[in-house]
Amino acid sequence: MNFKKMAATLLAGACMLTAIGCGGGGGGEKPKDNKAAEQSLKGKEVVMYVSFHEDTAKELAKGFKEKTGCEVKFIRLPTGEAVARLMAEKDAPKADVWLGGTIDAHEKMKAEGITTKYTSPDEKNLPAAYVDKDGFWKGTYLETLAIGVNEARFNKEFKGKVEMPTKLEDLLNPAFKGEIIMPDPAKSGTGSTFITSVVQCMGEEKGLELLKGIKANVAQLTPSGFTPAQKCGAGEFLITVNFLSDQMNVSNKGQKIISTVFPNAGWTLCGVSKLKGAPHDAEANAFIDYMMSKEAGDAMVKTANGIACNPKSITPAGSKPLNELPLYKDYDFAKAGKEKDALTAKFAGL
Repeated sequence: MNFKKMAATLLAGACMLTAIGCGGGGGGEKPKDNKAAEQSLKGKEVVMYVSFHEDTAKELAKGFKEKTGCEVKFIRLPTGEAVARLMAEKDAPKADVWLGGTIDAHEKMKAEGITTKYTSPDEKNLPAAYVDKDGFWKGTYLETLAIGVNEARFNKEFKGKVEMPTKLEDLLNPAFKGEIIMPDPAKSGTGSTFITSVVQCMGEEKGLELLKGIKANVAQLTPSGFTPAQKCGAGEFLITVNFLSDQMNVSNKGQKIISTVFPNAGWTLCGVSKLKGAPHDAEANAFIDYMMSKEAGDAMVKTANGIACNPKSITPAGSKPLNELPLYKDYDFAKAGKEKDALTAKFAGL
């Protein structure tokens, strides 16, 4: 993805990045109008695997049913678990749509032949940078990594003794040993984005060296990308490294986390893809169309504090312009997807 084009598109559309918190079944088909299909979905159902917040999925399911009459069934799975399940069910898919999860994981499923092309008549609602050029995945919202620190614990136990960590190298401080919680790259798309972005930015030798040092101070690796923010907010751990939207969601509920988007922070889109051989073909198409609507974007902003890919959707409160965030602009989703398994294995051996 060309970051400069993406930034220009967002700024032109007056979109602000909060620091967050992803036709038919054949490739040769032309876009078709699903409006008539939408009116005939009452009594039908669509089945999804969802790899982001359950509250967000519930709100999207509610909105889709109100619009189409179609029932939505879903199972919430962290990205890594979703990938494993999709791989296991490749020859006999049980679900129709994979919603959420990082784009590197959607790229992996594309390469494995588990997802399929779908050209939607509603793709025009999104900037071209947020739609896979090969037609497999569509972006739903953006997320960026950040360092989060429990404010109350830092002020009480660490202030005046150590500096507030604002860059990854700060996490090497022995004072933070046993005080850091992170998502597991083997199971969480958030964790995978972290290690792949560090290695892409720094190079493998230096990147793995830094990750080894940070890992030595990590007390717990979690299957879910959201759990570290929850436990940091609760004071079980001082520091988390995960998506900013998760940290903000916890802070907004009263458990204050001080969040810093660190230099060259990894970032991603959360995607939606149609599964090859989807049992409910028309329903899957209609749901993907809905995900590109203003209404779906609004729901994601309200429930996940994220920035919707549809520029007509509402913007989150307390947001910063995209060009003010020190993101790693050359992060390559496709490369991350190809290297994910190898890097995950190397991280496990550190």
